[in-house]
This record gives sequence, C-alpha cells and structure tokens, in this order.
Amino acid sequence: MSVKTVLSISSHVVHGYVGNRSTVFPLQYSGWDVDAIDTTNFSNHPGYGTFQGKASSPELVESLFEGISDIIDADWDYNMILTGYAPNEAVLKVIHQKVDDIFQKATTRPVWVLDPVLGDNGKLYVSEKVVPVYRAILSSGNVTVVTPNQFEFELLSDTPISNWESLATAFDRFHQHYDVPYVVLSSVILDNLMYSVGFTAAENKIFYIPIDKIDCNFNGCGDLFAALLANAFYSNDSVLTPRVLSDVVVKLTKILNHSYDCEKQITGSNDIKLVKDIRIVSSRHVLLSDNGNDLADAATYL
Repeated sequence: MSVKTVLSISSHVVHGYVGNRSTVFPLQYSGWDVDAIDTTNFSNHPGYGTFQGKASSPELVESLFEGISDIIDADWDYNMILTGYAPNEAVLKVIHQKVDDIFQKATTRPVWVLDPVLGDNGKLYVSEKVVPVYRAILSSGNVTVVTPNQFEFELLSDTPISNWESLATAFDRFHQHYDVPYVVLSSVILDNLMYSVGFTAAENKIFYIPIDKIDCNFNGCGDLFAALLANAFYSNDSVLTPRVLSDVVVKLTKILNHSYDCEKQITGSNDIKLVKDIRIVSSRHVLLSDNGNDLADAATYL
C-alpha cells in the first residue's frame, strides 16, 4: 500500500506549536509521510516577547532541497507540497525556484497548498519585499490552493474588504491576477461575525461557513488550519467543497476550544486573551474524526 507523501516548508521552533511544529504532527497522525524543511530555527515563536535562534539562510534552504534530490527518487514524486512562513525575500525566492523544479521533474503533479504568511490585524510580519515574490508564485500556475487570512487576501487582491460585495470583488480581482484553482480564507469578519470562505475558480463560486468566534488570539492557528485543509482537500480528490471546509472548521474549533480551556485551568483565570501554544497533541483524537457534515448544511453561496 502506497503512503501519501508531503513536503512541508515552514518555520521551526524548539518549544511550542507554530510553523512545521503545527503541521507535521497533524499530517503524520492523519497518515502522511512528511518531509520537512525548516525556514527558521528558533527557541520559540516571537509571541513570547523574547526568543533565541535565527532564520535559515537562503543558502541553507537551497542545500536542503539539493540534499533531498540526491537521495530520493529523481522524479520528485511528492503527493503534496505545503508551504508556510518564509522569513525574507531571499528564502522565498529559493523556495519558489526549488518547488518549480519539483513540478518540472514530477511524473504526477503534486497538490501545492500555499499559506502566504504575510501578516495579520492590518500589519505585515515580514518585509514588503516578500509580497511581490508571493505574487509571482501565485501567477506560476503551480499553486492548487492558497489559504490567506483576511489581511493577506486584501493585500494580494489589492481590495479592502468591508462587506459581502467587496469580498466578491476581491475574489474577482484575485482570479484575474492569479492562476489558482481554489482559494480558502481561513477567516474573515463581516457584520461582526466570523466566517471561513471558499472559492472555486472553475465554477466561479464563493461559499462561506460560520465560525464560532472565541474572544482570544491563538499563535499557530493559521499553520494548523493550512495542515487540516491540506489533508481534507487531498482526501476529497483535491476538490474544495463545503463538506471539506466544514471538516476543517469544526476540527480547528474543537482544538482551539480545548486549548482555551487548558489555558484557563493552568492560569486559574477566565480572562484569557492569548493562547501562545495550541494543544495539538492532547487534541489528537480530533484529527481523525469526520466532521464534514457538521457545518456543510450551514454553508451559504454568494
């Protein structure tokens, strides 16, 4: 029996759950054989206020790709590629080039799930020089699914989103500029309510699913969302549907609620505004549950 294989490219921390620490375990637990390239090697994520370590150099990232190509099959047959945080323009350019090489050599085109980690809450986490590199990647024709948050989608589509009409305009503009079959907004807030939104380019359809908002911020939430989506999407023959998005949203919500409850127990406080580390391992039973029908009927098409 063949094993599903994925190359996950993102940040690494010794302690906590962001980047590859948020993606590798959920994918492995869901039956994937995961190769991981780390774009950072930090003690912990910056949300702690202090950290040690450094970002991977473009030379190191390039050498890791070359090392893989020396020992695995020359046809680079990954079923899927998942890319997340790149610390700077130079590293992202290397990732772009090397992933393009994989597509050129692959006997079967892999699914590429791209999480364009740029920022959130109205501000960039990375240099502005990273943005045009993401634009080039999205225009390459190799990305299958992109998973921006609201801020990142507004930036990449050059469209502020304030209502459903402007959201539809943003999707139109995004589709005009980039050759990406599927778009999933991990979250968008409209009319003071939170939704996850899916877009299928071939059908030019937009659908959204409500999210039970927790009044708290969670570090690593976007990384986990991308991993859950990657698995659910691939398991559905690489087709985005309300059922796929329902499965992801319900699983993520269960894991975040568990993490939130754990934080309240540890601190002895009900006034929790930040969870620095999602409790992925102790939520592992959620990863194998089937939640596709839980919210699928609640999906609405624009």
